[in-house]
Amino acid sequence: MSSKFHSSPKNPQTCPGLKDFIRPAPKMVTCHTCGADVEIWSDEDTAICDECGSEWREPDEHASCLQYCEYADKCREIIREHKR
Repeated sequence: MSSKFHSSPKNPQTCPGLKDFIRPAPKMVTCHTCGADVEIWSDEDTAICDECGSEWREPDEHASCLQYCEYADKCREIIREHKR
């Protein structure tokens, strides 16, 4: 029996963080200005609070692996291909 959904291919030449860009997932963070919940997706670095309009930015210690990983260029290409 075949599945209509298939997982991303396992590639030893990319990091495990690639899945967060191919299949983004939301998470909720707290707005630093008004305390409201702000939704940000795993493939985004910033989000705007719906309540007060403040920008929420991912802290540097949780920065995207695309900023520092040795496989970032390969992952960016896979992401571009996947979004087409």
